[in-house]
Amino acid sequence: METYVIIYNALDNKSSLCFCYENISGKNPKDALLLRFGKCFVRLTGDAARFAAVIIVKGTYEAETGTIIHKGRYMRLCYGINE
Repeated sequence: METYVIIYNALDNKSSLCFCYENISGKNPKDALLLRFGKCFVRLTGDAARFAAVIIVKGTYEAETGTIIHKGRYMRLCYGINE
C-alpha cells in the first residue's frame, strides 16, 4: 500500500483555499482516491490539469511539523472525476 497526500480537494472544500492536508493510501493513486471518495477518477495532464478536482503527491503529511515528506520524485498528480 502506497501513501499519498491530498494537497488540493475541490470536492469537499469547493473554492476555499484554506484546508488541511490529508493522508490517503491504496495500491495506486486511483485506488486511493476511490477508497477515499467512492468515485472513479481520471488522470489529467497538460492543459487539462487546470481543471483538476483533486491534486495529490506521493508521500506522507506530518501534522506535528506541518511538512509533507515526499517519496521518490516529487510530482503533483492531478485527477478529475470520471463521468
